Amino acid sequence: MSSLNLKSLARLTVVAGLSLGLTACFKPLYGPTASGQSLQTVLASIDVPEIDWPDSQAVMGHYLRSELVYALNGSGSDTPKRYVLKLALVRSLSTPIVDTETGRASSAIVGGTLNYTLTSLDGNMVYTKGTATSTTSYDRYQQRFASVRAQRDAEIRLAKVLAEQVKTRLAATLSAGS
Repeated sequence: MSSLNLKSLARLTVVAGLSLGLTACFKPLYGPTASGQSLQTVLASIDVPEIDWPDSQAVMGHYLRSELVYALNGSGSDTPKRYVLKLALVRSLSTPIVDTETGRASSAIVGGTLNYTLTSLDGNMVYTKGTATSTTSYDRYQQRFASVRAQRDAEIRLAKVLAEQVKTRLAATLSAGS
């Protein structure tokens, strides 16, 4: 009986030792960066310039840029800019469900693929690039205004999701070596 307790104690000791050894591998995302600055300050130093979006992407592009500006510098402080975030958006709309009686779509899915590149202010150095992708759905109604408003709400939700994905990826990159 006592040998069983010793085996259990030995296993517990090994597991505890291994888990303590792994704790040094993890770094908190929102801790100080490699340069010693707070991550919030580093994110606030990213410039998101105005973009002349095509007409089909203008509304969503506006919301996307606004969400990114707020996500990166929600304080509104005037932080000196060190980086430029370049964006390219591909928006899609599909209507998978169609009412067989009226022939009208009863729902729609708005998709977005956002390609981003973080560069230095002069554009000579690329720090990171990537793609954020998501979709959101909405119901379409017989009333035109209700459908237009539902689509706009879906685009706003999609812009928030894409902005959050980009912010998280930028934070991970910049916390490691800004």
